[in-house]
Amino acid sequence: MKWYKLLLAPLLILCFLASGCTTPKTDEKPAVQPVVKEQSFVVYRVTSEGQGYLVPEKYTIKDNDKSAAENALRTLIETKPQDSKLVNVLPADTKVLGLSIKDGVATADFSKDIKKLGGGSYNELMATGAIVNTLTEFPEIKKVQIIVEGKKVVSLNGHMDLTDPLVRDTSLLSSGQKTKAK
Repeated sequence: MKWYKLLLAPLLILCFLASGCTTPKTDEKPAVQPVVKEQSFVVYRVTSEGQGYLVPEKYTIKDNDKSAAENALRTLIETKPQDSKLVNVLPADTKVLGLSIKDGVATADFSKDIKKLGGGSYNELMATGAIVNTLTEFPEIKKVQIIVEGKKVVSLNGHMDLTDPLVRDTSLLSSGQKTKAK
């Protein structure tokens, strides 16, 4: 029986040492990749052939802590159209200075460069129509007041009265787009 004790003792010691050599468990959790949020919206562009209507273009961008309405307005002003058959009717140097929404009215503030519109009544109609129809895609916006450098303006180019907020003008949309884009 002694030989069992001699064999059992080293086995017990080996088991004891093996159980104490495991790595301790930690409360570390595996790294979680941050969820990238996106915003989708529609902006309205003018056809390059001057056909007298606006065409929607859908954009999806990474969330940048700005409202979707402000991002849509900035996209309309600051980016080139995705479709080569469309043009940006607003002057290239135009900047969005701000956008606020109160009681269904969006106040869109632009740099004075927006007044370099040129091109007569057609360009002014299409530019204001693109701004208003882009912003009124958002259910919380019913009207749009266009201001320049923080002040109300009578007109951008002498052809349209901008003293009061403008409503969505579906007559400027192509026949297939008379309702809000989806």
